[in-house]
Amino acid sequence: MQERRIREKTPTMPIKVRVEVGLGFHLREAYRAFSRQFHARLALHDITHAQWVVLWLLSQAGSLTPIMLAREAGIKKASATSVIESLKRRKLIHGMEDERDRRRLNLSLTPSGARLVRILIACAGEANALGRAGLSDDEIETLLRLLRSVTANFENGKIVSGK
Repeated sequence: MQERRIREKTPTMPIKVRVEVGLGFHLREAYRAFSRQFHARLALHDITHAQWVVLWLLSQAGSLTPIMLAREAGIKKASATSVIESLKRRKLIHGMEDERDRRRLNLSLTPSGARLVRILIACAGEANALGRAGLSDDEIETLLRLLRSVTANFENGKIVSGK
């Protein structure tokens, strides 16, 4: 049986995990490795993951309400409010009253926010390039196809209740 060494928080106490461990384990490990690289790059610009998601969504949509942003980002409204306020304080986004409904606030990137998003997209590209290193275009295409299939399998699968 093959084994893979994984470090716990204390580097002197490695644990052994069988390579045959399930799909979820390997997906999580790949995601964690990517996240460490990407989040380190975001931190250089004093941006959190949640802030990145909001900035990226606004860069794609042009303008969104706080509720729409929270829904698209998959976070609670209270969390979104905190992220939005921090980005407003940094003058990376701003809100404008909706012309048709004055109760509604439309958020969009400021010019500074748009410039930062371009830099952060480059950071994401660097992290992606690191992950793709040593893989051929065909291998990348196969990997992405397989990951899409795995995602579809989970999304189409029956949810098992513990009750």
